[in-house]
Amino acid sequence: MRRALGAWALAAFAGAARAAAQQPDSLPRWELLVGHSYSSARALMQPATLTLEKVRGSPLYSVVDVGALVRGSLATRSWIEMGLRARAGSARPESQQVYGAMARVYRELDPVLVAVGAEYQADGAFGVHALDATAELTPLGGLPGLGTWVSPALHLRWRPWIGAAVGDGVRPYVRLSADWVQGRLEAGVEETAWLVSGSGRSFVKGDVSVQLVGGVFVTASGELGRSPPTWERTGRIGLGLGFRVAPSN
Repeated sequence: MRRALGAWALAAFAGAARAAAQQPDSLPRWELLVGHSYSSARALMQPATLTLEKVRGSPLYSVVDVGALVRGSLATRSWIEMGLRARAGSARPESQQVYGAMARVYRELDPVLVAVGAEYQADGAFGVHALDATAELTPLGGLPGLGTWVSPALHLRWRPWIGAAVGDGVRPYVRLSADWVQGRLEAGVEETAWLVSGSGRSFVKGDVSVQLVGGVFVTASGELGRSPPTWERTGRIGLGLGFRVAPSN
């Protein structure tokens, strides 16, 4: 099963890359994005963070959350994303660390946005692996703040997703995110809930960031719950330095 999924993921990745190469006129630009993770637009808006922790009598520990994404147009109303991410640091045990890579293609099919792709995830020791094909969709609009700011004066937006990951089994999931911006102050939250072997798992993360200069922030962030590939429960609150290369739109 893993070999079949691996072949599918490589074929999908190569096919998307060939499609991009064959359509140079439809690629007005490629852009590099850097944020907390590549999992969603909200995660990309949350700055990548480095937090240092020091408990009396113990060494200095670090917590690192970073994702990088390359995005480009394939054709009218469709685009591709390829990314890497790391959820690491010495303060996290290897079972709570995550390293991942993915390729994902989006297509606007009014009134919904559809995304299909493949993702590989492993824990810090690379002892637990997950290779999944994914498919998800979200409505393009119709409600205030859905995907766009509520108004020019109120920079608040939200977006729901529903999808499924297929690997060793089928895991349906839903994700809801929201973010708010006021001047140099930004705040956001994202929660994902999965159905895994008949039982529910969820993971929520949030942040409050103050922009210092350019893409540099002071960020307070937190997380709670269980996430793939190990589904080990984790909870953390920290304050650190953040960095972001934001999407152009």
